[in-house]
Amino acid sequence: MGEVDRKELLAVKRVGYVRNHTAVSVAFYTPEKTGKCIYTLYVMSDSYLGLDQQYDIHLNVTPASIAAQVNTEVVDSVTGLSLS
Repeated sequence: MGEVDRKELLAVKRVGYVRNHTAVSVAFYTPEKTGKCIYTLYVMSDSYLGLDQQYDIHLNVTPASIAAQVNTEVVDSVTGLSLS
């Protein structure tokens, strides 16, 4: 995952062989300033040509609060990024 505007890599996650369907989570820090930002998720294969993909992820960063942190942790434990 990266931020194209700043040419910065934010997180890297290596995933092994995927048969049919799998869910993978990746942790990253959001920017300190609040507001909208766009991160880019890169899906790359070291084995197959033409499989590489790129997705823009639009985030709305809100000020930190204890309630938001607890709710996010509960949601993250139930859901995740799904790649197929």
